[in-house]
Amino acid sequence: MQMRKEECLETVKPTRERLKERDKHYCAENGPVPARVMKNNPRLQAADLCRATSVKEEAFMNCDALRTVRLEQVRTLERRAFCHCRRLEEIVFPQILERLDLQTFADNIRLKRAVFRKESPLTVLGNEAFSGCAALQKLQLPSKLVKIGRRTFYKCVSLEEIEFPITLRELGPESFYQCGLRELELPEGLLVIGEGAFRKCRNLEYVYVPDTVRKIGKWVFHGCENLKVLEINHDPDEVGEWITNKLCTIRCPKGSRMEEYARNYGVKVEYL
Repeated sequence: MQMRKEECLETVKPTRERLKERDKHYCAENGPVPARVMKNNPRLQAADLCRATSVKEEAFMNCDALRTVRLEQVRTLERRAFCHCRRLEEIVFPQILERLDLQTFADNIRLKRAVFRKESPLTVLGNEAFSGCAALQKLQLPSKLVKIGRRTFYKCVSLEEIEFPITLRELGPESFYQCGLRELELPEGLLVIGEGAFRKCRNLEYVYVPDTVRKIGKWVFHGCENLKVLEINHDPDEVGEWITNKLCTIRCPKGSRMEEYARNYGVKVEYL
């Protein structure tokens, strides 16, 4: 028997409403979240990924309305998984997180808080993972972290404080370029500070570099126009050109290679 027009409309209407509701709330099944599954969805507001084990590349990229994400069982976040989610304000990572790839949360301009569980096995933060997160203020890093990649926190201008774990060995090039940091006490055990790692951190006033650092790349603190004191009480194996501006004072031992470096670049010296 042919369905009446009114009955058809009543059947279609709930279906459309269900589709709209699904577009606003994504609930993951067990296993990986597929690549680009919700990419460019302007209506998505919440992603419940409690049962997901990984989030594939660009799965939620450009979801401008996304505000809430739950990641309780996720071990891997692939590149650009949550890139350009401009209303996301907080992300709490699961204890079992093992991998965070390129630009995972890049350009999330309202992201204020990113919390890593200290017990997380994560050892590397991917290149540009939080690049352009201009509102990021609070950051808790995992205790097993070994490397922070290239431009990981590039132009996080609101980031004023950070506590590094003692496991950290390398800071990638421009990893904290133009951040809001005011004081910087780098951890014992750090070996490499990449080129321009803290370049143009204009609020930075004091930096302590531990004895373990073997390489300081060029322009590391260049453009930090308010940097008053750079304290280095040992001789690294390699020091790049123009690691700081001339207005800064380098505190170092008398007769050290750092003293010679300061003289060559016309930087004021104070002896430790």
